[in-house]
Parts: sequence; C-alpha cells; structure tokens
Amino acid sequence: MAPRKRKKLGRNDPCHCGSGKKYKKCHFHKDKLAGQRPHKDPSINPEEIQKLVRRHAAKEKLRESSQGHGKPIVSTEFKGYRVTAVGNQLCYSPAERTQTFVDFLNQYIKGAIGADWGNREIKKPLEERNPILQWYDSLCKLQKKHAVTQGQIYETPMTGVVWAYTSLAYNLYLLQHNAEVQQFLIKRLKQKNSFYAAYYETFVAAWFILSGFELTLENEQDPTTSHCEFSAKSPKGEMFSIEAKSRAPMKPHFSIGNQLYKALKKKADYKRIIFIDLNISSSTEFTGEEFVHEITSRLRNIEPKMTIDGNPAPPAYVVVTNQPFHLHLDQEDIKKAMLADGFKIPDFGFFESTSLIDAYKAREKHSEVHRMLDAIENYKIPSTFDGELPEFAFGNTVRTLLIGETYDLGDGKHGTLTSGIVSESEKKAYLTYTIDGNTNSIYTAPLSDEEISAYKRHPETFFGEIQHVGKNCKDPLELFYFIYNSYKEAPRETILKFFKDAPDIDELNGKSIDELRLIYAERCVYSIIAQSDKNNKDGPK
Repeated sequence: MAPRKRKKLGRNDPCHCGSGKKYKKCHFHKDKLAGQRPHKDPSINPEEIQKLVRRHAAKEKLRESSQGHGKPIVSTEFKGYRVTAVGNQLCYSPAERTQTFVDFLNQYIKGAIGADWGNREIKKPLEERNPILQWYDSLCKLQKKHAVTQGQIYETPMTGVVWAYTSLAYNLYLLQHNAEVQQFLIKRLKQKNSFYAAYYETFVAAWFILSGFELTLENEQDPTTSHCEFSAKSPKGEMFSIEAKSRAPMKPHFSIGNQLYKALKKKADYKRIIFIDLNISSSTEFTGEEFVHEITSRLRNIEPKMTIDGNPAPPAYVVVTNQPFHLHLDQEDIKKAMLADGFKIPDFGFFESTSLIDAYKAREKHSEVHRMLDAIENYKIPSTFDGELPEFAFGNTVRTLLIGETYDLGDGKHGTLTSGIVSESEKKAYLTYTIDGNTNSIYTAPLSDEEISAYKRHPETFFGEIQHVGKNCKDPLELFYFIYNSYKEAPRETILKFFKDAPDIDELNGKSIDELRLIYAERCVYSIIAQSDKNNKDGPK
C-alpha cells in the first residue's frame, strides 16, 4: 500500500529534465550554481511542460462539466472581499459570506431584480408577494434550520424552493455574463401574470448559453413586428430562432396546440426551435412511455392540419419540458421531464430509422440541436467558483494522487504515478508507478468517503489528468458511436481485414473509407445484440 507522500528530488534520483541520468550527474551543479531549487529550474523541460498541459486540460474539462461551455466564472478574493465579474460589471461581497458560488448567486439575484422592489414586496402578506419573494421566505427558513456556526459551509436539502430560487439567480447571472438581462424581462418577472413565462424563458436562454451558443436578444417592446424571444448561433455557426412558451400551471392534460400555434405565428429569420413547458405537478399520473406517446401523437395529429395565416405551418424543432420545482417547494427528488421531436422535420426526434447508420447520420445532421439537448439534461448549478469538486474545495480532503508526481512508496522506493483505477466497492485506488524510470509496479491506497464521492462526480479527472473511464452504453446508438469513434482513424486496409470473410466483400471494396467504418460499427452492434439475446435465451449454464 503506497503512502501519499511526495518525494523530494535527491542526488541519486533520475534528473527532472527527463534525460534518464542521475540528478547529480546531470542538472545538480547547474541548479546549484543558479541558486535554484530543482522544481524551479529555468531550463525548458518538455516532459514537465506536457504534464502541465495535461493537467490544465483536466482542470478545464472539470470546469466545463460544472459551468458548461459559456464564459467561465471569473472571480477572486481581494482584501477580504469576493470580487466576481458579471459581464462588464464587478460584484463585491464580504469573502466570509461568499465562500461558495451559491452564496454569490443568493446575493446577486437581489441586485438583479432590485433590492428596493424586493424590500417593498417583503412588507406585503406572504400570499400577496411575488413568487420570488415567497421562495425567498421559504429559503430563509430552510437555511435557518440547517445553518451552523457563522462562516462555516453547510448543506441544505435540494428541495423545490432551493432549486427554483437558485436556478433563477443562476439563469439571470448567465444571461448578464454572456449576453444581457433586458429590463423588460425583469419587469415581466415582477408581474404575477407574466412571471412563469418569463421564468421559463430564463431557463431556455441558460440552456443555450451552457451549450456554447451565442445569443442575440430581440427587443420585446418593439410593437412594429412579431419576433421570437432571441436568436442563437451554434459553435458551428448555425443560426436558430428561439421561442419559449409556458402553459398555465396545473392543467389536467398534455395539450400543447395553442402554445405551438402562437410560437409558429411569430416571425423567424432562421430555423425554429420551440420550447413548451407543461407546468404540471411531477406527481401527475403518467409514465415515461405515456408522456412520449401523448406528446408525439398530438404533434403527428397537428402537423397536417395546422395553418398560419392560411398557409401550412412552418417546420420546427419542438422541445417539451416539465420543470415543476416551483410546484413542490418543500419536496426533494422532484422529477423533471424533457422530450424533443420534429414538427415537419421527419428525421429528428421520434422517427423510425431503417438502420443504425441512418440514425447516426440523422443525429449528425441535427448535431447542434442535440448539443443543446445535452445541456438541458446536464443542467446543474455550480457550487465552486473555479470548477473544483466541492469535496476538495470545501472539505478536509485534498487531491493527493496526481499523475506525473513522484511519491515515497514506503518500501525504500520512489515512483512516479502514471495511472490509477478506483474500486468504489473496495474504497481503494489501484495505482501504477514507474520506478527508476523503467519498472512499473502496482500499489493500492485507501480512499475516504469524500474521495469516493468526488470520484463519482467526475471520474475522468480524479487523478489530475484526463483518463478514459468505461461506462455502460444506454442504447444501441450510443454503442454505435463508441465503436465508430474507436475506429474513425483506422486506415482502409485495417477495416477491410475485418471484412475479409464477409459474403459481400466485393461490394464493400467499392465503398469509401468512412462508409466502411460506419458499416463495421453497425455490424458490430448487431452482432453484440444478437449474442446478448442468445445468452438471455439460453440462460446460465
């Protein structure tokens, strides 16, 4: 078992420059003459540079998993204050009161909506207040219940009110940091009759920002034209016109025809993406299959019939969601729902493809929309400013197992960590060290509950560099992507060797290299499925 003590470079150790020579016979005298410690050697060390590059890539991947693909959080502590940039503004707050990013958001929303207005609302009876201030009242009571000593970080359950209030603050921050928050949107949030529609629009904007789109907001007060809420430019340069609709709360059905009609009636300069929130309780009696069947059936029924100003309705991507946190303020584990389908876009959403290759090509054709859908599925509120995992940022746990670092192995040997695997059930890490520059040995190290929790959050970067971590594929198409990506650089002769016994080898010889890779991936998936079905049919031997 390997202790986690990093080793100081000794005279007889391999030199830090990577030459393979002992330190005393290589850079020792140069470092001594220069008055430099080994780790401050001014000479360029390619291996050290590469290690820093890999470590930076891991930190950036970790940050993006928390903060998405919009502008990163820009924040620092200065003279007892936490200073955070939001767009072209700087927000200040006492550092001891802003230890987490959620602390910052709870302060930020007060300024975003207006402290004077908020104070006036608080003076009203609770049932007459704007939903934001009703949520704030519930949140304060919850925080008081779970608070500990002032200045200490504590956790509160992720109830509906915590999610509703904090996500609104986060969405407004994302808008201001990446685009702008129009005062008309704030005005609509302050009005009860338009609150839920404006609240939902902040989510839609946030999803696009987190997926790396650039937003251009429309002037919603312009009475001379009808237009969508905003336009969005994807990372690949595709343009979309975005419209968001939220139904009145707690309707007893799944009808979306009115919202779809109103959205399609708006003027759009680009391909349309329409969002509709059902705004119903998560306890509504429907299963995932019923939800999918109801929404897709309604869309298929509307498609041939709906007209706009006497003309057939235009095509659109349609995303139907249910974000019911505000309907279950005191509950935890609230279920949300999301479905995406094509309205007059036959190869998007729930369509019957003839093959996995067709399904792959359809997904690639609409890849930028799928990119945004991934942001919906992975939407979460960061807890740290720099993207670090909370277990390492706030607890007593620190990262002690870093690839590329040299450690005292406790048996008279010193080794450089080259890779690691975590066994969650054993609460152990299996670690590979390079000893004396050429011998590989495996050691184990125990992991604390906090380290296991951190690993589960982001296993790919647990050891300080990006490592591939295997996972189960959810469906055949995901397995197809995995196999195809594994061979997308393979040369033609390699792929053809896999087909040497295929009955259609002559036909395959006439295919392009990319077609061959696609066909190979598809046949692999079908073979795996067939073998799995056979095993299930035969049962255990």
